[in-house]
Amino acid sequence: MQVREFSEKSRQETIHRIEASGNANISGSVTGQEQAALMQAAMQQQQQVLNALRNQAPSGRLVIHISADIRRWKNTSSDVEVRAGDVLFIPKRPNFVIVSGQVYNSSAVSYAPGKDAGWYLQQAGGATALADKKSVYVIRADGSVAGRDGGGSGFWRGSVLSLKIAPGDMVVVPEKFITGSSAWKEIMTGAQFVSSMAIAAKVASSF
Repeated sequence: MQVREFSEKSRQETIHRIEASGNANISGSVTGQEQAALMQAAMQQQQQVLNALRNQAPSGRLVIHISADIRRWKNTSSDVEVRAGDVLFIPKRPNFVIVSGQVYNSSAVSYAPGKDAGWYLQQAGGATALADKKSVYVIRADGSVAGRDGGGSGFWRGSVLSLKIAPGDMVVVPEKFITGSSAWKEIMTGAQFVSSMAIAAKVASSF
């Protein structure tokens, strides 16, 4: 319950930050017509992100790692305290990988042992023209995140695409924000990430 409350608070704060940020500032030597087109595109992106956040209730997901032998994890950090209203859910072992975001065919791809993120991206048709190719990341089935480093290593340089993918993982290709200040883009990128985490949690609960 506390995890859900924390997630809800974080979601509401993200929504408030986006609303308070206003519209993206258009700078540079662009004509009035180009400026209007860029502003309209930025407003559409902003609204899409807001709608995604508003429509995804927090899952309250807390992942713990256990085994059939309770003695091996009893009284460890995985032996969390259970409170009223909590639910213990043991998912089935998934047999697919989700590819989501700015790809030509967002879908669940049957798990293929030994394949990397780049291979799964190809199965989804590759990244679209709107993809932020330097900020791809992988949400592992256990809720951990790999590759979300702000683009320092680069999408096409192999650091993320070469990651070996496990069943239940999600490869996320975020949308590139075409204009606006660095602060505005950071807010929007963070909002996309929150939305992706919510999707990953929902998928995990449906195994």
